[in-house]
Amino acid sequence: MSRLLVSSVLIASFCAAGAMAQPGAASINNEPHHKRLLYTNDLRFWDVTLPPGQATQPFVHDYDVATVVIGDGTLAVQRNGEALTPPAPNARGSVIVAEHTGAPATYRIENNGTTEYRAFEIENMHEGNWPAAAPFTAPGSSVLKESRAFTVYDVALKAGAPEITHNHTGATIVVLIDGALQQAGIGGTDPVRIQQLGQWLSLPRFQPHAVSAVGAGDAHAIEIEVR
Repeated sequence: MSRLLVSSVLIASFCAAGAMAQPGAASINNEPHHKRLLYTNDLRFWDVTLPPGQATQPFVHDYDVATVVIGDGTLAVQRNGEALTPPAPNARGSVIVAEHTGAPATYRIENNGTTEYRAFEIENMHEGNWPAAAPFTAPGSSVLKESRAFTVYDVALKAGAPEITHNHTGATIVVLIDGALQQAGIGGTDPVRIQQLGQWLSLPRFQPHAVSAVGAGDAHAIEIEVR
């Protein structure tokens, strides 16, 4: 868990209030390093990949967004044309939450490191009136971050332990960080197993699910619940 502190400066900077998005910046839909994986009434889900030495073009975030880092990189980040911090490495499994609904901002991200940067960005597509948080408690699960638009859980599952059942009240993306995880079948479907860094599962609102570590080792996942 201590690795999550590496990006604390970036987290604070991403959440800071700022000016409106810069004119001429690209829509996130047209930024070539962003690949859209999922689009529903509740969320948009992006895979962001940035090889060493490359940068995004300036693009706009106009919805609240939670970013889960799954591939290392040393990022130089500009927000509305101003550098946020000196270039800094990103820890796998760290989460950045930023509020942009009603206050869009322009970003440019450059990878100054020697390894590929990769992250998932989950946007909350609701325009406001987010419901109050109703976090669940379950063995191995803890609230990592809360904002007006998200509840983010850190899920640590021990090898050989019984499966853990919990109920998300909002649409949820489950991202595997380490190990292998199995989700029990839902509504008569077969169980689903994810076992590679960056594999993910999607859950609709009010969907209970049961997860367990599979294989010889523990499993670690981040669950991002969209309010």
